[in-house]
Amino acid sequence: MKHTAPEHKHILYGRPVSPLREQKLNDDYLCQVGSSVSCGACCGLYNVADASRQSLERLLAARTSRFADVERSIAGIMAFKREIEASESQERPLPDFHHCPFLGLVGPRQETVGCMLHPLEPLNKGMDFRSLSHYGGMACHIYFCPATRLLPTRCKQIVRTVISDWYLYGLLVTEHRLLQAILAEIEHRLNRQVLRDDVVHNPQAREALYNLFLLRVSWPFRQPGRIRLVNYFFNDHRHPRPVIAPAVGEQTIKRYHTILQELETRTDCANVVRQAELYLDDKFRILQEHLQI
Repeated sequence: MKHTAPEHKHILYGRPVSPLREQKLNDDYLCQVGSSVSCGACCGLYNVADASRQSLERLLAARTSRFADVERSIAGIMAFKREIEASESQERPLPDFHHCPFLGLVGPRQETVGCMLHPLEPLNKGMDFRSLSHYGGMACHIYFCPATRLLPTRCKQIVRTVISDWYLYGLLVTEHRLLQAILAEIEHRLNRQVLRDDVVHNPQAREALYNLFLLRVSWPFRQPGRIRLVNYFFNDHRHPRPVIAPAVGEQTIKRYHTILQELETRTDCANVVRQAELYLDDKFRILQEHLQI
């Protein structure tokens, strides 16, 4: 599967942004970043029983269609909320992590995930209904996920360049430990920093890096039963990733420790860990070769 670099003109709810804000978005912004790339992870997007792409697309499309007919009033919006909560499964992998029923598909072609209560949504006609959400309207103004602060600017730019859809983007961009470990490994191999320019005009390198990012969804060495895609990335440490420990008879895990832990690799068998290391070796080698061209 070949990937082209996504367009870098930022679109917020279908509207182009000013040049000054465009530069700010290029540096730091992670939420609504393009015509098909956005993140709804902090609103609990993936905290559902079935967080597969197909299931979430169906769920969001159905909500969006239904909300288009909702009267824009407190009574109408709250009735919509009750209807969604009654008609959708309320099973949550993380019961204390709120999943917002007002997440839907936004933009002129409904190709990104976003808040249907936002004042830039055309049907809201400039009215801001976000105060009716679980966290209230101020959360959108004052809260940014740890990745916004902890990821280097070059890493944010690379992720936005390589990923061209909201589903994988939202799953990955909040994984600041995993992303930093991937970036550190390739920069160690190249003995230099990797920048957006290294991949934006290099389709082979972009494809190889995309395949590394895709491991967030398709990692074949995950612990049995650990198929939960939702990532609890808040700072209260209520749902930490299981600490990765060596198998019986092994003294330590020397290679890719952070990557293996963030992908929740099974360690009950030393042979599995070795297979996982070789698997990563191959992925990084391919990327390294394309970046050295």
